[in-house]
Amino acid sequence: MRYKTINLKEDLPTVALALATLEIEIGVAKLEGIEALKIIHGYGSHGVGGEIKKALRIWLINSKRKHIIRDYVKGEQWLGSATAEKIKKACPEVLGDSELFYANPGVTILLL
Repeated sequence: MRYKTINLKEDLPTVALALATLEIEIGVAKLEGIEALKIIHGYGSHGVGGEIKKALRIWLINSKRKHIIRDYVKGEQWLGSATAEKIKKACPEVLGDSELFYANPGVTILLL
């Protein structure tokens, strides 16, 4: 399997802890030969929260620039996105993920 899911919102961590966990998980995933990584970060439902999602978006821009990740697509942009097509081609396993059949603002998919 070249596709893995990481849940950053589980146990309600701080933003700093969530991002530190993500960096560790990306390193492990690369060692395991993972091509695509689905990050569950939540979206701040009910008008509260969403801090991990906000911080993650900034982290992603910097990490792509530093070549830590190759690319990413926001869950809400998955359908019809050119980046999503690139991820599907690199890792066809994502096609079996039912959470990606709709625009899901609580996830982001990374191409490692």
